Amino acid sequence: MIEQVEQYRPRIIVALTDAGPDGRTVKELCGALGAGEQAIRRCLAALVVAGMVRESMRYTPGVRGAVPRAYSMVAKAE
Repeated sequence: MIEQVEQYRPRIIVALTDAGPDGRTVKELCGALGAGEQAIRRCLAALVVAGMVRESMRYTPGVRGAVPRAYSMVAKAE
């Protein structure tokens, strides 16, 4: 699992940096990186625990179903 996290971590960070303030969902990351959902979820969990990535809800008015979680980079404090 550690090897998987180390393999995808830089690619996820680049994808989230390019995503802007809204971030990306797991499905969007899977499509952008061409990776499996489990690998992306494991890496995101490690990045959230490390404090590098923030998890939020992306609510779209008028859309039915579950509200997806969006992930974005944490702004660096200067």
